[in-house]
Amino acid sequence: MRNSMGALLGMLVAWSAANGGDKVVEGTRYAIAPNLKMYPQSTAKEALASVVKAVEANRVDYVVAQLADPSFVDDRVKRLYGGRFAEQVDDAHARLDPSAIKLLQRFLKDGTWREEKNRVVVQLKDEERRLAFKKEGGRWFMENTTAP
Repeated sequence: MRNSMGALLGMLVAWSAANGGDKVVEGTRYAIAPNLKMYPQSTAKEALASVVKAVEANRVDYVVAQLADPSFVDDRVKRLYGGRFAEQVDDAHARLDPSAIKLLQRFLKDGTWREEKNRVVVQLKDEERRLAFKKEGGRWFMENTTAP
């Protein structure tokens, strides 16, 4: 029985390697592949909904790698964390407290959306704060609109 399980496992590994098991999905960042079915980004509003969904699912790593502005994330990972992506994720996780999550949900539900070239801004009527999104490579990403 043990030999047949080992043989089956060996065949599965061989099949996986032969069928691209080690293949890197285009757009993979920090070993996290994009999942555009689960977290769509074809509009700025979809991108914000994906941010909310990923945060609610405790996938802050996905938010940082795939939904946040790539150049901003890359700069912070390099400059502040010496290339350690996990530390950037920890920082983002700490900032996404319950009040921040509620605010993101309010932006999604009640925000007023405005287009500005390859940029979209959403703002709440009673808030000065706003969220901005930029389009890059056919996908929308949430920008950091505060100084680093």
